[in-house]
Amino acid sequence: MGLLLGSYLLFLPLTIVVLLVFVAGALSWCEKTAHFSKRQGLILYACVLAGLGYWLLDARTDQGIDLPFQTGRQEVTLSGVVTAPVEHGPGRMTMIVAVESVEQGATRREVRGNLRLTWRPCESGGECGPDTDVFRGDRITVRARMRPPFGTRNPGGFDYGAYLRDHGIHAVATVRGPQGIQVQPPGIFDFSEWIWSQIDRGRNQVRHAAISTLRQPARGLFLGMIVGEQNDIPPDVRDDFMTTGTVHIISISGSHLGLLAFVSFLGVRGITRRMPAKWLERLSCILTPRQLAVLVTVPMVLFYTLLSGAHVATVRSLLMILLYLFSVWIGYERQILIALGIAALCTILADPRALYALSFQLSYVSVLAIALVFQWSTSDDEDEIPQAFTDKVKRWGKQYALMTLAATVGTVPLVAYYFNQVAWLGLFANAVVVPFVGMLVVPLGLGASLIVLLGGLEHLPFGWVHQEIMDGLTSVVGMLAMIPGAEWHVASPSILFMAGFYLCFMMALLSRKRTVQVVSVSALIFCLLWWAWSPRHVFEDDALRVTFLDVGQGDATVIELPGGDVILVDGGAAYERWDIGRMVVGPYLWDRGVRRLTHVIATHPQLDHVGGLAWIIDNFEVDHYWSNGIRRAKPFYQRLQNAIARQGLVERIALEGETLVQEGRCRFISLNPPLAENDATLNDFRGSELNNLSVVLSLTCGKHSILLTADAEVEALARLTGHPLVESATLVKIPHHGAKSSLNRQWIQRLNAKTAVVSAGQGNRYGHPAEDVLQAYEPMTIYRTDSHGAIMFSAKPDAGEFRIRRTTDRQPAPLGLNTYSLGREWENLSRFWEIWVRNV
Repeated sequence: MGLLLGSYLLFLPLTIVVLLVFVAGALSWCEKTAHFSKRQGLILYACVLAGLGYWLLDARTDQGIDLPFQTGRQEVTLSGVVTAPVEHGPGRMTMIVAVESVEQGATRREVRGNLRLTWRPCESGGECGPDTDVFRGDRITVRARMRPPFGTRNPGGFDYGAYLRDHGIHAVATVRGPQGIQVQPPGIFDFSEWIWSQIDRGRNQVRHAAISTLRQPARGLFLGMIVGEQNDIPPDVRDDFMTTGTVHIISISGSHLGLLAFVSFLGVRGITRRMPAKWLERLSCILTPRQLAVLVTVPMVLFYTLLSGAHVATVRSLLMILLYLFSVWIGYERQILIALGIAALCTILADPRALYALSFQLSYVSVLAIALVFQWSTSDDEDEIPQAFTDKVKRWGKQYALMTLAATVGTVPLVAYYFNQVAWLGLFANAVVVPFVGMLVVPLGLGASLIVLLGGLEHLPFGWVHQEIMDGLTSVVGMLAMIPGAEWHVASPSILFMAGFYLCFMMALLSRKRTVQVVSVSALIFCLLWWAWSPRHVFEDDALRVTFLDVGQGDATVIELPGGDVILVDGGAAYERWDIGRMVVGPYLWDRGVRRLTHVIATHPQLDHVGGLAWIIDNFEVDHYWSNGIRRAKPFYQRLQNAIARQGLVERIALEGETLVQEGRCRFISLNPPLAENDATLNDFRGSELNNLSVVLSLTCGKHSILLTADAEVEALARLTGHPLVESATLVKIPHHGAKSSLNRQWIQRLNAKTAVVSAGQGNRYGHPAEDVLQAYEPMTIYRTDSHGAIMFSAKPDAGEFRIRRTTDRQPAPLGLNTYSLGREWENLSRFWEIWVRNV
């Protein structure tokens, strides 16, 4: 509670003080009613204050960070040390570098900061290897353009830039070519770094053995489950595991370590108990079978943790398991809640920000739910010890089913909040997949890895066995994912709604009153059904809503008409590891309660506009699909065409004068491309012509008119100058992300709009939007997605006024001593309330 209050202190200082007074009063009341002693109350209150102070004194700050960021294509030469296990993927390596010095021209200076560096050894992509392997502890020199970590800022969305900053990453950069990174001779010997370097080299040896032995998707699954590298897992396989609620299996997590510890402990204990009586008697003079099982299990989970790279989330799980094994050693194994509490305390003492980390929340909530349900289920029959084998099997089966149910139900709110999904199939899929992986896949994989390391092998022993097992696992999960309704996406629940769910969950398990249990269980069922339904925002008025999403360097616009139709214009880009359709557009639509799109419009076939549409078409119901009719041979365009064919859609051409939508007083009409040029076939070297043939759209809804200009350049804008729908627009989207190639001053002068929106990516290498373009539109109020995040326009068709909100308007701002005022704190409180209640 102290850490939680501390995280809000800089934003709501007076509110936190009031809450501290309230907590003190509550503790005093508990003392007077003999719930605990005065001494216990003082200790509890001291813990709250200590947690609050510890958050503020968190040692991991950005003070002293002075990395020089470059704009455009400027580069610097930087030197530093790799401080984390190197992550590998197809054609790339990613590493965290503690930068020590930077050379810019003839100037060299020492700096401080952490850089996330991606190295692509192949100039033109593909799966070629680098000339030199890089490991943790290596000192490297690279020439690159550093920039701050950027993400996308959308209502309720995931901001990757903020995620990196919260994890201590101050800059990002990419280098290309086989000579992109130069490994320098080691400096002063550091024993701890030498140890980590050897561990990283061992992981790399196992990785190379797996690559040379296994085919996809078995190779990706092996690397993900055994070595902890998920970048090689095919996207469709990952989707199947996500759909079935078993995605935690393909990455090393607490469940893997827990299953390994479970199998090792029970196996060693069972074997020891079946030893000859004389041997067992001699052993018992030194160790009990349980203690021997603990001694064998600890090295195994330690080896697994190191082989996986000892990532923070894995170390958290290791800490929890070691504490529990210690409690088994001293005979307090039933005190799992105490062990869990100590593990959580140690974790947040090491890193207070872990309180808000997804891995921390999922790990501890799932184990807490299992512990509470296990305690509840065994409270009445803990003295009944079954003797018959069938009775033992029944009891184990009951306990396993309850644990699976507890972990699944306990994490439903978190999975829905972070992934917009209710993985109901996980109740059944985990009962099959988890034991299979924990008792067969992981032990075999660890055994093969150990043999590779000890024998210096270049191939995995019994590779065909691993191949068959992984292929079988993939097939089973794939078949389960094909069950109708298996993939059920929902709106992210609000934080207060989630808090109510967990309160009811605790009351249902801890209360002894039948009435309280019935009411709590009924409330839980209501929450689950409401999340599964995820209706549209039924309490909102019938208004026109247009949202210009922040998709980085690209375009995506969601239009919600008063009658309920939803239109998507463009879908952003799709890259190797970042699909805007999946990561930005889809979650926004689900949070709005949208599962069906009336129209999807691709303004022109360029990656930054239509790359994400393939995923959208595959995962949403789409009634109509429109484009400008131009074909391309690019892979992203072929993926889009394949998605259109799979869904049985008919591609319609949005020609000049075509009415795409007519709903009440709202009309959506195409102004471009011209009729004579709609069937042109362009190649990749005529981008200007392709831009000029973009679909330009005019939305008129009552007294409001919005002009969407896509990437139209000077030529197309000149043809549209003077068009009645252009001159009557009240809001204009600045064409081509604000590029100079679309600066047509005559066209701008004929506009009567008072508001303009430009969609561009933060720190993009093109310099969009250009300063000259912004100055040309200066008479208008300009909103920018690169500065303000998503831009939301809303208005009633019959009302003359409209409202525009920016995502940054909803972000609370820290208050300093010189800037504090009650009004600013109230504003912060209102913004937090929106986040807590509406999840915006």
